[in-house]
Amino acid sequence: MTYLAYANERVLFAGIDFSGLTNIPIVVDPYDRYLGEHTELGGSIYDVHSDGSGICYSTARRPIVNMRPNHRHWVHSCPRKLPFDLYLVDWLEQKNFEYDVITDHDLHHRGEDLLRQYDAIMTGSHPEYWTSSMLDGIDGYLDHGGRLMYLGGNGFYWVTAVDPERDHIIEVRRGYAGSRAWPSHVGELELASTGEVGGIWRHLGRSPNALVGVGFAAQGWDLKTPGYKRLPASFDPKVDFIFSGIGEDETIGDFGLVMSGAAGDELDRVDFELGTPPQTMRLATSQGMHSAYYLVAHEDMMVTMPTIDGTNNENVRADMVYFETQNGGAVFSVGSINWLGSLSHNGYENNVSAITENVLREFIK
Repeated sequence: MTYLAYANERVLFAGIDFSGLTNIPIVVDPYDRYLGEHTELGGSIYDVHSDGSGICYSTARRPIVNMRPNHRHWVHSCPRKLPFDLYLVDWLEQKNFEYDVITDHDLHHRGEDLLRQYDAIMTGSHPEYWTSSMLDGIDGYLDHGGRLMYLGGNGFYWVTAVDPERDHIIEVRRGYAGSRAWPSHVGELELASTGEVGGIWRHLGRSPNALVGVGFAAQGWDLKTPGYKRLPASFDPKVDFIFSGIGEDETIGDFGLVMSGAAGDELDRVDFELGTPPQTMRLATSQGMHSAYYLVAHEDMMVTMPTIDGTNNENVRADMVYFETQNGGAVFSVGSINWLGSLSHNGYENNVSAITENVLREFIK
């Protein structure tokens, strides 16, 4: 769903002044340059029609130019979405794990029944767009003892619909709040495909915090992205298996292929008021380590204030968490898009790789 949402995205050519967004030089990928020259391929749901109204439909039945393994996103000249998720596939193969790949469409149509055969489920880097049936499937899986590793950031965010008769088409209505590319027109919040209310799941009572312990908190792009520092809860004997081989004062993931750190791009944090389960253990965080290029999420700003960036706002952070659910289930979340980009550092021998492997081996026992 997320790949389709970003399919043929042309925000770079929208005439927006991106100076000050990042200290990383903006480089136009050849695929993006091609998209700028061929508008007949259609835009993404981050783009707008010629009259300024937002594009709310995307289809897989067209050439999707920016869904290529070697595509580099303009915002930081690094992989994002599909090419980023291939870092996880690479790591699984390097570590000799047997795995299946389940698409969002598989989960949407088959739900919990599809997931029950697996000891553990791992997400990719940016599972942002979710249908209600996908969320129901994950909820049911966890309620019956499933184990989930959420290895990304800004996940479980946008209400998404699949056309009931043409499942190559998805629909998203942005609503009036949240970190969005365009606002819905008055009276156009409902999804035509299903009749559901659009917007972000948090505003409809299904916050990502309630599902995986963390939810969207901030975003930013910086040449030097931080890692995580361990918190007291990480020394609880209950989570010894996660930090086996990790030093007490070791910074986790201050390296990586994407912006040189594991806690970067879009970040998620613990928030008990938004539904983070009370038993959640906050194990590590990047709090206080981000630059002014990282800004708090739009939906968290009740009043416009100057304290909105990584140097002065404690909510600008990625939190690593673990909690147990009923019937022997468990969730491990890292709260950052960048996590997977650090797996291969030093020949796959590093603390991001080790923690990921520790958790996965425990979850598939």
